[in-house]
Amino acid sequence: MKRLTAKRKLKRKCIDCNTNFKKGDIYYKAREVFEEDGCVYANEYVICPKCKWKEEKHRERFEKFQKSCEHPEWAIDTRYDYIPGECVKEPRYDYCRLCGTIL
Repeated sequence: MKRLTAKRKLKRKCIDCNTNFKKGDIYYKAREVFEEDGCVYANEYVICPKCKWKEEKHRERFEKFQKSCEHPEWAIDTRYDYIPGECVKEPRYDYCRLCGTIL
């Protein structure tokens, strides 16, 4: 993400909290360009510092939680996939729905 300062009032808003940016405000912009079916597409994500900070802290807390998750019985689920060439699903693996780790 690129840190920018608004040189004038922006028409774009924060994608999380929908706040406007006026002259002098700090904002972060991420641009994503990809090609699909011979056409080039581009997306821009504009986010305010408050939402960026919240997102970073949320990610840090989740990574810390993943290390200490005890995988309770009620949160363990089985992933089913189709058998190739048949219309029957078979159990593939068990995973924790809270932290996402494969058991």
